[in-house]
Amino acid sequence: MSDTATVENGYVFDPSWEREHSRLSALEEIYDSQSRHRLTELGVAEGWRCLEVGCGAGSIARWLARQVGAAGRVLAVDLDTRFAEAHTLSNLEVRRHDILTDRLPDAPFDLVHARAVVEHLSDRDEALRRMVAATRPGGWVVVEDFDIDGPMYPAAARYYPPQYIEVAERLGRALRAAFGAAGVDPGTGRRLPQALTDAGLTEVGAEVYAPVLTGGSSAFFPLTLRSLRPRLLETGEVSDADIEEVITLTKLQGSTYIPNFMVLAWGRKPS
Repeated sequence: MSDTATVENGYVFDPSWEREHSRLSALEEIYDSQSRHRLTELGVAEGWRCLEVGCGAGSIARWLARQVGAAGRVLAVDLDTRFAEAHTLSNLEVRRHDILTDRLPDAPFDLVHARAVVEHLSDRDEALRRMVAATRPGGWVVVEDFDIDGPMYPAAARYYPPQYIEVAERLGRALRAAFGAAGVDPGTGRRLPQALTDAGLTEVGAEVYAPVLTGGSSAFFPLTLRSLRPRLLETGEVSDADIEEVITLTKLQGSTYIPNFMVLAWGRKPS
């Protein structure tokens, strides 16, 4: 799920978990291609100033630094910067920062990007307001978050083998309940286009990304379930055997599944 430990409360994942770096890196392996595609389509180029909110393990920040070149600059922020600090890029600064309370540089950015961050924040509207305020007129704000609310988790369950659909639906209910109990909005993704419009952006667009994964191809979902196991069990929606059954499926050659639906939304600050 989240790309970062960006908030003081409400963050579902334990940043001190011994395999958290691996989980974040596995998330990047799944979702980076879609993020890079959209950012490229929006025109990221030499000389741009970019802000990466909740940089996590740092892959998008490093990619942006290579795209903008020596004339550009990337500022990557997070409450926990351990996993993003190891790099040799002179135009990339990694800084500990809370998007809800800490000031950003006065010079505006051409691009502000956040992935799997806003859903975890206690004041999502304020976070978007600050991100828009940090964007120059004509610049872009790009936000990505999951949607596991309403009909989305039953829809994801349909991509599991038939004999796993019921346990996948139970798991979806548990994920939604666990996120809600932690103060996370499980439907943030579907609300992003309207939220960006309400924040004053124009040329707003969005797309839903739902990669169908094959067993053994990715460690992201099994690591996520292991990290969330205590929270999932607390919901009463799933048993430990249910969690293990889905983890086994994610490693089973020839099986298919969808971890969750990611909504990628963007908008432009009026000139």
